[in-house]
Amino acid sequence: MKIMLLTHSFSPEISPPQRRWSVIADELAKLGNEITVVTPQPQGKSVQGGPSSMDNPGIHLRRYKSLRKSKTMVGKVLKHGVDAVLSVPAALKTTRPDVVIATVPALPTLVVGFIVSKIRGVPFVVDLRDAWPDLLRESQVLKWRWLEPMVSHALAYFVRRSDLLVTVTRGLAVKMRLNGVKNVATIANGVETERPEVIIDNVPRTNALRVLYLGNIGRSQGLETLIRAANILGNKVSVRIVGNGTEKRRLAELADELDVDVDFREPVYGNLVLENYAWADTCVVSLRPDWPSFDHTVPSKLYELLYLDRHITGMVRGEAAGIITTAQSGEVVGQTVAELVEYFTSIASNPNKLETKNHGSLWVKQNASLRDAAQTYARLLSDVVTRVDKS
Repeated sequence: MKIMLLTHSFSPEISPPQRRWSVIADELAKLGNEITVVTPQPQGKSVQGGPSSMDNPGIHLRRYKSLRKSKTMVGKVLKHGVDAVLSVPAALKTTRPDVVIATVPALPTLVVGFIVSKIRGVPFVVDLRDAWPDLLRESQVLKWRWLEPMVSHALAYFVRRSDLLVTVTRGLAVKMRLNGVKNVATIANGVETERPEVIIDNVPRTNALRVLYLGNIGRSQGLETLIRAANILGNKVSVRIVGNGTEKRRLAELADELDVDVDFREPVYGNLVLENYAWADTCVVSLRPDWPSFDHTVPSKLYELLYLDRHITGMVRGEAAGIITTAQSGEVVGQTVAELVEYFTSIASNPNKLETKNHGSLWVKQNASLRDAAQTYARLLSDVVTRVDKS
């Protein structure tokens, strides 16, 4: 089967679609499929050494020039528009595929995928990685209020016209079916489990409970609750926040205002990530409590923490909370300052509660292997190609 993947980011870049699709594409190619990945020239940080998919002869990269990333809304809209225009000829110059996959969120990728599938006369598959379009409305990420309804309607239009919609959570699949999408399947996120074993030598405990948040620092995470809890606990906890994002400056200002010692650090990659995990007694996974879409959102970082058997403080709800509980690798905490203070006090005085006993890695191997996800994807793609050919 010849598969075309349209994505706004791929190896060797570090990004959510890269982490998901580098492994899935590699496994699909190992199953005998031919994968053509249409994606912009890489920008920013790259995966050290490159993943195995980069060396797979069954994967062919078709890159096109792209504008540099912008911090302004106008710049972002312009970049996405230009990227969409440039990706069309890149996609059409390749051999006719049997199926086209567009990984979203990225509206231009969705539009181009639909157009290319129609021109080539092949099935169109949407890989929906977030709770769009609801999350778009809740986050108000589009500063121009008139633009959000237009984008939401466009997303809904193209998703409904897909031959198959793949979501990463079951709750999102249910919601999309209620919204009128007919052919929906769920293939969750996960990690690469077929890799050398990672040994993390935990730093010996100190009197202060060491709390780590590592990841994107945006509005979605609601990390101000963590800082306010640290303010109350004082020297009983040591909080480290590693990463970048739109809210980092505001959170640093809040910490200064409260005179609480929070260790803000720049993003890290590779072995430096493992060093931070080794330092931490518990790792925070957080999604703000007031956006309904987060009931069926699972941060991809959660799977990595589980696989590495880190103790998790889950400031989440819905499916993400269910995974933490089922995997027995931490605790789900109420998302208020008072509840977080009580919880940190409890685990600081009872270190045995921080033991994971390898439950997380075992759960991931059984439930969240991206290699297994690729096997499921292969069956779904074969079914959709057969179904559309017969119609």
